[in-house]
Amino acid sequence: GGGGGGGGQSGGAAGCLLLCDLQQRAVDATRRRLEALPSSGLLELDFRCGDHAALLEGLAAGSADLVVFNLGYLPGGDKSIVTTAEGTVRAMSAAEVAVAPGGCVSVALYPGHEEGSREAEAVLEHAARLPQGGWSVLSSQWVNQRSKRSGSPAPSLLLLQRMH
Repeated sequence: GGGGGGGGQSGGAAGCLLLCDLQQRAVDATRRRLEALPSSGLLELDFRCGDHAALLEGLAAGSADLVVFNLGYLPGGDKSIVTTAEGTVRAMSAAEVAVAPGGCVSVALYPGHEEGSREAEAVLEHAARLPQGGWSVLSSQWVNQRSKRSGSPAPSLLLLQRMH
């Protein structure tokens, strides 16, 4: 699943945090955690279950300060419900339009399962094609860490900043 934060004004809130996951169970757990925290009322929370690409495609250009993707599947959840390479690249393209200049896109990649490996490869290829003058892209990978159980590569983090 993935969530994005937008900087739009709504009511008395100074901003809005849109949270989206493919599984309702994950949305409900996140809602419970966040609603249990003290609130200043300055941030509107909008919880949605569904496709992260469709959510991002509905945002106005330049309306988000930060878009965060936490890919893969819900640990302990239904492993047949998983983000996909095609859907995530589509969502990233929409995030690149939605994020404001100076804003960022963060992507946590989990290559430890078959679709996660395909997804990580597609996301990195997509990010590598972003224009150097418009985007600053950093990939962080633990090169000496592997899963003890499966031998698969460790998760990695991709950060994209829109320059202008």
